[in-house]
This record gives sequence, C-alpha cells and structure tokens, in this order.
Amino acid sequence: MKIEKERLTAELMVSLALKKDLKTSGQLNFDCGNLTYKLLTDLSADSTSGGQTVSNKTYCFDVRLKDGRIYQIVK
Repeated sequence: MKIEKERLTAELMVSLALKKDLKTSGQLNFDCGNLTYKLLTDLSADSTSGGQTVSNKTYCFDVRLKDGRIYQIVK
C-alpha cells in the first residue's frame, strides 16, 4: 500500500510539472521530494488551420521522494 501511494505521489508530481512551461532540463522542488527532468524529444509543429502550436514533447522525469525512493517516468 505504501509503495502504491509513493508511486501515485510521483505521478502527481510529474502531472504538476507538465502544467508548467518546462525548459530543456531543470529541477522542481516539492514538499514530498524533488523532480529533475530533461527533454527527450520535441516534435512540436505549427498547425496551418487556426495558427495553433501542437506540443508533442517527451520528457524523462527522475522523482526522488524524501523517504529515498526514486521513480523514473517518461511522458
């Protein structure tokens, strides 16, 4: 049960990070641990109908929780 809670915490941290304007790499700090990230792929393209940019970026996230558990998530 504790491992599932920690995994969900890591997933939530990644979800919150993805709502930010992420750069090529960086670190975000949370009360429950920290998260480092790096951009793996950037397939963003401008849409010709409507002038909107479609973001298709893939990041690798390393989540280190305060209890020492580490998760790697690619999104």
